[in-house]
Amino acid sequence: MARYGLLIWILWFASGAFAQEGKVDYELDLEEVPVLAKRPLKHIGIQKTRLDTVVLHESPALSMADVLLQHSTLFVKSYGRATLATAEFRGTSASHTQVTWNGMKINSPMLGTVDFSMIPSYFIDDVSLYHGASSIALTGGGLGGAVELCTKPQDVRGFGLKYVQGIGSFSTYDQFLHLNYGGECWQGATRVVYSTSKNNYRYTNYDKKTDVYEDGVWVDSYHPVERNKSGYFDDFHVLQELYCRTSGGHRFGVAFWQTVSKRGLPFLSVDYKEDTEFTNEQKNNTARAVLSWDYLRERFKWAMRAGYIYSDLAYDYFTKRQETVLSDITHSRSYANTFYGQLEAEYMPSSRWMLSAQASVYRNGVKSSDNSPYHAGDNYDEGRWEFSACLSARWKPTERFAVAACLREEVYGGKGVPPIPALFWDVVLSKRWNIVAKGSIARNYRCPSLDDLYFRPGGNPDLKPEHGFTYDGGIEWRKTGKRYSVQGNATAFDSYIDDWILWVPNTKGFWQPSNVKRVHNYGVELSAGAEYRFPKGVVLHADGNFSWTPSLNYGEQANSNDASYGKQLCYIPLYSAALTPRVAWRNWTLLYKWCYYSERFTTTSNEVSHITGRLKPYYMSDLSLEKRMAFRWLDLSVKGVVNNLLGSEYVTVLSRPMPGRNYEVFLEIRPRWSHKQ
Repeated sequence: MARYGLLIWILWFASGAFAQEGKVDYELDLEEVPVLAKRPLKHIGIQKTRLDTVVLHESPALSMADVLLQHSTLFVKSYGRATLATAEFRGTSASHTQVTWNGMKINSPMLGTVDFSMIPSYFIDDVSLYHGASSIALTGGGLGGAVELCTKPQDVRGFGLKYVQGIGSFSTYDQFLHLNYGGECWQGATRVVYSTSKNNYRYTNYDKKTDVYEDGVWVDSYHPVERNKSGYFDDFHVLQELYCRTSGGHRFGVAFWQTVSKRGLPFLSVDYKEDTEFTNEQKNNTARAVLSWDYLRERFKWAMRAGYIYSDLAYDYFTKRQETVLSDITHSRSYANTFYGQLEAEYMPSSRWMLSAQASVYRNGVKSSDNSPYHAGDNYDEGRWEFSACLSARWKPTERFAVAACLREEVYGGKGVPPIPALFWDVVLSKRWNIVAKGSIARNYRCPSLDDLYFRPGGNPDLKPEHGFTYDGGIEWRKTGKRYSVQGNATAFDSYIDDWILWVPNTKGFWQPSNVKRVHNYGVELSAGAEYRFPKGVVLHADGNFSWTPSLNYGEQANSNDASYGKQLCYIPLYSAALTPRVAWRNWTLLYKWCYYSERFTTTSNEVSHITGRLKPYYMSDLSLEKRMAFRWLDLSVKGVVNNLLGSEYVTVLSRPMPGRNYEVFLEIRPRWSHKQ
């Protein structure tokens, strides 16, 4: 690490002597140029958040879990870096968040969720969050909402290369390589991310106490300082893309994404075993591929997609009893295959009308087994077909008013759900400030995952789909001046979900899912952003968000002692907020990130009389400073990052301590080759 650090600092100090080409010697004030654009018909009434590419490609060490945590109102439930991280809209569960990549749904057919820690932010070029009812036009099943991830061709000519090397605390190393080529018709790109770390940070274990004795008499006790045991990770990702565009309006594309990961699962803070005696490890191998064809004309568009996902997940938990004898506690192997096809059409008979249709089919198959002596026979091999179709019409009778309607129908394993309707509208209240009032109402369904139905032991094939109604209303605004721009969004929502699926322990000694809850979610989401460009080249930018999300259980009480009625759901914070200010001057950028989560309960009764009944509120602060340097033959960037700047001691999941203050340094290299963008 010292060797890399010396190289970075040499480049840093050398920038003053050699980076003259990137120096700004004078400033030129340009006249303001007005840019006018009409609101797309496709966005009528939609509550949508689009993340900036700057925050996506900020660092190769970031996963999509990190990006969503800082730049959205979603709650990210994380077990730490390189461990399971799921995202939840508006107080719903992780399985109520649908995720697509280049049009293909990538939720696990076993669990129904997506691990966002397995998605490098450098692999994603465009992210859109569809809140509540707005997700119906994209896909079904998003009772909370949907996340749309896209990679797309870069409009460049010639060859391009980018390499980033990162070094951080706890023996953490991150590497990113991006190769791309663009011609008149062809565009291709290769992206590779490799991250590895011992991840053995120190923390104060407040779940344990060590007693101090003098002459056999107890005199004091203290909380011991321990290390994060078995938290290592080794992740490799590669993304290959190839696109061809013809003069006749056709575009063909193929994208292939491979992930190979080996991760140790950290022991709980209440564990007393040593990592030399136990191994707790997960291996993941996932391949995704999407073929695409788009045909665009003046008034209509055709699109076809075909895709495939293969995933094998291995989980081993064993103990070493003697020097060479191992005893399996868990030896789990799961294999999932998904085949996908989709056809989409859009037609605009006039500038005030837009008609669209979409149909998709999925074939999911899962084989799960556990060969340890403690779980003999705990396996299943099941599959099912899933069909989905959606028709929508959008109409804008005047410049200030527009309305849209969608109707979706879905079939799971031969069983259909009632039609899923949605109605959207928006009204322009002020053209000067671009103030638009929006509203929507929709019904939605989510069918159980294959684990919910068939997992052994515990699967329940008699589960009913979760369903409910969602109501949205809010305003958004945007104002741009010569040196400034401001924008914001305020939304209120109200949602009712019946037959909520919950895994609970049964009388036979294992957990089983059942439709036990009726959940009422409501609240407010706020987001805003502003930028001001000072005369001397200083640019100040800030964006932030806030959410208030009561998520209350009104399901039938299991017995007279059931105290969960009317209480907040487990691990859902009532309040959350984030703020990200950025200051840029010439080739320098200073960035500060701050986020806050209120207390989260760990029991359905919200009991706080014992120490494990709740997780305390916490604040998190990160700080980074970047210096860009321009040479004649390449561009360089050096960036230093301080995570958890104030050294907060916190947990996001019970008995999973998070790291304290830690550091990262990144060196980015971009050779200057002849190309036009």
